[in-house]
Amino acid sequence: MKGDAMKRIIIYLGILLILLAGCDTSIDYAMKMYMRDNADRVEILFNTGQNNKGMKPILAQTFMDRENIERVLSFITTKPAEFYKCGYSGEIIFLSDADSGTTERMKFNIELGCEHIVYMFNRELYSRQISKKGLEFLRELYDKVIKK
Repeated sequence: MKGDAMKRIIIYLGILLILLAGCDTSIDYAMKMYMRDNADRVEILFNTGQNNKGMKPILAQTFMDRENIERVLSFITTKPAEFYKCGYSGEIIFLSDADSGTTERMKFNIELGCEHIVYMFNRELYSRQISKKGLEFLRELYDKVIKK
């Protein structure tokens, strides 16, 4: 009887440890599913300077198809990033045409040494690394739109 109780305790502790270790990953998954299911459009904007008052970000790209919305979401890795004090290169906005009040904003930085994206989900702030493909895409888009 004692052996069975001890086995159960070890199994429960193992499950609890797995759940706690995978917590950030499940948050990332939940955020991506929420965005995928609730966004009809994605806009990528770049800041033109130090984001001074009166300077508006430039709309660089809009996606309205599911494939590209998921592609943009794939840029966000599950790897935590530091909360850098570098400022932001731009932002990605997820919009819902059905509910015009629903907008989710994610700020990102593509500068060397500051690469990351931050977002709020369930009233918590998260900072994640951007995938290599995501960085390539955003840098190419930046060069095309801002450095014309």
